[in-house]
Amino acid sequence: MDHHFLVAVIGAGPAGLYAAQYLARQGVQVVLFNRDIKPGGLVEYAIFPTKQKMRQGLEVHFNRILSMPNIHYRGNVVIGQSGDVKLDQLRRIGFQAFIVTTGAQHHKWLGLPGEDLEGVYQANDIVFHYNRLPEHAGRHFILGNQIAIIGVGNVMLDILHYLKDSREIRNVTAYARRGPSEVRFDKPTLEPVVRCFELESIKKAIEKVASHAKRVDKKVDEFYTFLERTRQHAEVCDSELRVKFKFLLSPRRLIGDENGRVQEIVFEKNHLIEEAGEILAIGTGETETFSADTVIFSIGSRVDSGFGLPLEGSHFATASRPRFPVEGISYEVYNPDLCATCEDIFVSGWARVASEGIVGLARKDAERCARAVLAYLESLSQNTNPDASDVLKRLPQLEKKLVDWDDIKKLKEAEDQIAASKGLNSYKFESNAVMLRVIEDT
Repeated sequence: MDHHFLVAVIGAGPAGLYAAQYLARQGVQVVLFNRDIKPGGLVEYAIFPTKQKMRQGLEVHFNRILSMPNIHYRGNVVIGQSGDVKLDQLRRIGFQAFIVTTGAQHHKWLGLPGEDLEGVYQANDIVFHYNRLPEHAGRHFILGNQIAIIGVGNVMLDILHYLKDSREIRNVTAYARRGPSEVRFDKPTLEPVVRCFELESIKKAIEKVASHAKRVDKKVDEFYTFLERTRQHAEVCDSELRVKFKFLLSPRRLIGDENGRVQEIVFEKNHLIEEAGEILAIGTGETETFSADTVIFSIGSRVDSGFGLPLEGSHFATASRPRFPVEGISYEVYNPDLCATCEDIFVSGWARVASEGIVGLARKDAERCARAVLAYLESLSQNTNPDASDVLKRLPQLEKKLVDWDDIKKLKEAEDQIAASKGLNSYKFESNAVMLRVIEDT
């Protein structure tokens, strides 16, 4: 099928790459804009370093996508109302539709007293640090030995993996606002750290809430069974890391010591109710205080409100009655108060809805979104048959270099040479300035 259309995909993580691939296979010309210099998103900067086989397999596939003749990569550029280039500017020079896959790039804070104390961190900052995301690689985290992680999920497991590899004495307590069955772990992510879990302590924590939780949740015991089964085939915990859990607790206040470092967390106890088929945690008003010299929030992220699209919670809002639904899902942006023109803007991936961070799910969502975009393009009365190369020449002039796919290949070659010389599996330049200089020098 040959479509003479030009689409801008904004964000070059898995969702953006797979959306671009789907459109390109239908003959659509795609320009893939990316805030970072390198493409890949969470695959490049959020997969734990030991998962080399997974990362390399995805990189090979992404490289094939970026080598497609009708996909044009432009990195080191921020698109949006507060960015380098606005959507209206792209629309005027010939782009006919937009897919926003910028992900959830900003931290989600709870607005608690004491969040600004020393020793309080966001999980994503630590993840970006050990994955060498530019401008995060040089950060320094002072982690104590009594660590509280607020929130339970796969990112929390990656933080545990990082703490385990440090081989220092760490006592970690993970706090969940709901019950045990609401904890969702990916088994391959759990396996490297599950033997660091203190199962007897976790069993007691489950028993403490079980009598109440079972009133609305019949699967309370499945979490412990899952841990036991995973543990049977997991690697040894070659570390002084010890992990416990506590359930039905929501943080309300962080208390610091005389030096301004966190030392305690005040939690409100919760009870569970079932409403419209969903299990909700409701505060009881009763509080409990625990010691911690480090607090790490692992409660997800939110989209960039400065992008200029309407918000719904932590992601961009979509039309309740879409013109081009796919499998009953709306990918179309809608808000007449904030968008003079919204009908050509679609969202996918974390920009549309919070995700588990699994690449396969991002691919499915991206391809469904691309189908919605194709339906929209085919509804247009005029086909201007824009040429991507000509349109790119009309981009606003910026005081910085836009990186293309040839530049990325040069950068990768330089990093591979350094890795080989140092005997490393991989190597990453740690700042945008260095990467741009390497590209220019090459």
